[in-house]
Amino acid sequence: MFYLNEEFTQNFAGADPFKMLQAMEGNIYRQVPGRKTFQFSLNGKSYFVKLHSGVGWGEISKNLLQLRLPILGAGNEWRAIHKLHELDVATLNAVAFGARGWNPASRESFIITEALENTVSLEDYCRNWNQDPPSPLIRNQLIRQLARISLTLHGNGICHRDYYLCHFLMHEGQTMPPRLSLIDLHRALIKPNLGRRWIIKDIAGLYYSAMDIGLKPRDILRFIRSYSAKGLRRSLSEDRDFWQQVELRARRMREKLGPA
Repeated sequence: MFYLNEEFTQNFAGADPFKMLQAMEGNIYRQVPGRKTFQFSLNGKSYFVKLHSGVGWGEISKNLLQLRLPILGAGNEWRAIHKLHELDVATLNAVAFGARGWNPASRESFIITEALENTVSLEDYCRNWNQDPPSPLIRNQLIRQLARISLTLHGNGICHRDYYLCHFLMHEGQTMPPRLSLIDLHRALIKPNLGRRWIIKDIAGLYYSAMDIGLKPRDILRFIRSYSAKGLRRSLSEDRDFWQQVELRARRMREKLGPA
């Protein structure tokens, strides 16, 4: 299966996209067994490509034994990006995708996305909030935006599975509310009925990544109020166990991993 937009169709000119991408030079952002992510330029535009070369049966078996869903290639991110576009959640723009091979352990795939220019990750943007807090307006709008995006994802059966501040990019400019794009969707889970444990995993990950930026109790309450369709009081009462589980999981993550 292949999809190439017009620009990449012309650039590859009938050649094997896998060979073209494997021979291409660029700024490597991540390279682990079975996956390479790098940035390159074409016709004055910047792109990211993720090349998947197969995870091997050992990795598949390890994930299954740990009751985890193995990620077998770029198809997962391709589907998740399109799903977020359908839901009007800002994310990457995928311009090319390819997959070949029937063996799940050695299946090759790639995805190319346009680079998001003039952005800063929320991890970097919020890093110095303790010493240099933003205006109350920016602070409140960002919290509401994060809650709205979270509610949209979970309400439509999507769990990001790596749901941290670093995977939200804030676009430069003074738009209100601030424009956020969600990235790094290669592990995203899409299910018709998303189990509560997956939702807790996402919200706890987000909370863990924000624990040390100087959040106030009212910030957490503002998130809960914006995330819950029930309103703050009912959510704190009827969903008490859920929010306690979020808190517990986030605290355990911090004990295990240290500050985000």
